[in-house]
Amino acid sequence: MHNSFRSSRASQRPLLAALTLLTSLSTQAAELVDMTGRTVAIPDQIERVFAVTPPVVPLIYAIDPTKLVSLSFPFTPEDAPYVAPAVKDLLIVGRYTGEGPPPNPELLARTQPQLSIAWDMPFIDAKRVETTFQTLGTPGLFVRLEHLRDYPAALELVGRALGAEDRAATLADAIRTALTRVEQAVGAVPAHQRQRVYFAQGANGLQTECADSFHAEVIGLAGGVNVMDCKTQAMCGREPVTLEHIQTLDPDVILTDHPKFFATVKTDPAWSALRAVRDGRVYLAPSSPFSWLGRPPSFMRALAMQWLANRLYPTQFPWDAEREIPAFYALFLGIKPEVVDVRALLGTS
Repeated sequence: MHNSFRSSRASQRPLLAALTLLTSLSTQAAELVDMTGRTVAIPDQIERVFAVTPPVVPLIYAIDPTKLVSLSFPFTPEDAPYVAPAVKDLLIVGRYTGEGPPPNPELLARTQPQLSIAWDMPFIDAKRVETTFQTLGTPGLFVRLEHLRDYPAALELVGRALGAEDRAATLADAIRTALTRVEQAVGAVPAHQRQRVYFAQGANGLQTECADSFHAEVIGLAGGVNVMDCKTQAMCGREPVTLEHIQTLDPDVILTDHPKFFATVKTDPAWSALRAVRDGRVYLAPSSPFSWLGRPPSFMRALAMQWLANRLYPTQFPWDAEREIPAFYALFLGIKPEVVDVRALLGTS
């Protein structure tokens, strides 16, 4: 009798285990709490995702580019070596933030998404975005992506939604590790030794970002001081500034994301009086296939932070760009390290 009972229990164990696992997975996939506290019902299998706002595109791309059904912005010819074939020809449907037209409803309908993911930001009209969720008939998640520290949680949330928890956890841990490494290396630099940085934007270098702008967050993360101590007036930033003003600030370093400005500033007599130019401390932050700095903001800031910390404080933060940049592209973008042309990216070839 006792042995029969044990045998019956043993025969049921595989079935009970399977049912328990199935129930667990179904529960995990059925409901998620997004980064605004909304509880969202998610289908078990997600293959087609609409990135509602530009910063969400690289977020999904890093986890699984094949899930994207559209883009908010085009890739450039320079991006081609670093872009997955699955996304090269996707429809560009518009955007809710930044510079460009809003999403085109007809194009959106053609993409047939199963899930929509949007950026939670003060500048975003959340009700309008939720209306888009309803129009498309998809569940919708909001993620916070304003600061690099938001990314581990955002990656983990989207990873759960897409059934890619392990991949998302790996990327989240890489960002946490990078933040800790840089903080530990440059955190003890005394205030009077902090490098003062001007962020030059535009072909003439006369647009910039205030110190509170997420577009320039990398400067502070790398231990630098943004010389533009002002308040951002609009989400897109690009505050106008005069060369005379920059000359009075006389930064130690000039950081730019504009190749044309980078190519001409060193020989431009109007800029030659600046110590950063005289000392050869003008650095180009790459933009392929996503901006390293913040247009749109993405996980690439984890790489930019390390690169800039090394440029600002090479003794405190020794770092091998020729090794670290290809490794980052391999991990986050799925690019073979030998494909990554570090010198071309940094404008030093």
